[in-house]
Amino acid sequence: MNDNQSDNLHCCEYINMNEEKSTIISDLCTCPPFGNCCSNLLKCPPSRDIEINVMVANFQDRFRIPWQGGARRISLDSAVPLLLFPASLYFAALGFWPTILMFPLVTLFLYYTHCTVRKYRVATKFFYVWTLTSALLVLIVFQFLVVPMLDINTNENIIITVTMVATAACFYFTKKHAIKSHLKYDLEMTNVNDTDENIVLINETENIQCNTCKRDVPSRTYHCFVCKTCVIQQHIHSYWIDCCIGKHNRKPYMAGLVLGSVLFTFLSNLILTTLCHPFNVFATIMLPDDCSDVYYDIMYGICFVSGLYCFAVGIILFLMFINDIYMVSLGITHHEWQEQCKDFKGDCRWFLSRHVIRNVLPNWRAFFNNV
Repeated sequence: MNDNQSDNLHCCEYINMNEEKSTIISDLCTCPPFGNCCSNLLKCPPSRDIEINVMVANFQDRFRIPWQGGARRISLDSAVPLLLFPASLYFAALGFWPTILMFPLVTLFLYYTHCTVRKYRVATKFFYVWTLTSALLVLIVFQFLVVPMLDINTNENIIITVTMVATAACFYFTKKHAIKSHLKYDLEMTNVNDTDENIVLINETENIQCNTCKRDVPSRTYHCFVCKTCVIQQHIHSYWIDCCIGKHNRKPYMAGLVLGSVLFTFLSNLILTTLCHPFNVFATIMLPDDCSDVYYDIMYGICFVSGLYCFAVGIILFLMFINDIYMVSLGITHHEWQEQCKDFKGDCRWFLSRHVIRNVLPNWRAFFNNV
């Protein structure tokens, strides 16, 4: 492709996968691979030469939005959460049984998808976009649907806003500082074994060498097949914020977990006590009681399921924070925990030993000192 071909593109034009100039409008109705695929499927008997991979590749290449200097391509895994989460929220708001149906279905779908991408070490933006979409939409529902009901006072709204900004800042610095834990050399992705784990533990020998990239690395270093690099003291690869949690960004990550759990739990309480008939537990602390009227209006239903979603997210973030506290107390990462359990053949009672309990305070000291 010469340079002149990509110059002066209109907002709906782009250079396709065949190095030819094309436009979004002309692609809406013409897709030869899709036509060939349909024709082969309708044959009797159906042809095995369906070319699904070619059809998907063409569709991904044509899935674009108008942009200055040429149409920009949108990856399918990034587009799906933008449509799936609002649709799920709307369907769940239609009534009691849709709510009962949608929450387990969405949970199972996310769990299965997460297990699949971890098993096959797939780099995807799906969960990261889901995180941004769900958080933004829930906050929009709160500010533009719940707050105008006039049951949320100014102080409560300020607390929500400040906690939201603090949580976003923690996860922003977690993602920004993730690269500090990466070893400074380029790696090529290779398949060195058939393990289902996303990270390959490096054997701690006298000359420590990464099993994947065959380079000398510091102790407690792991190779991430998603980031395609070795990560110092890697805890996990978080698909939800699209980065590795390592030595230099674990503290803001844990701070984001605890602030996020507080944010979404408090947000859930405010939404549900506004929509439902509340009762006092202690002083000004209220809990929802009777929520039988929330499905009479679709807007009330959307607010109600948003509150339930916030409660579920708050519980999950809190459990993740408790797990991280436990790991720091032991002085290990999540993958080191898995390796320890393998060494003890599934018996994880080793953590009750005197040696482990005696080292809790030194482990926390080392954690705060980035040792």
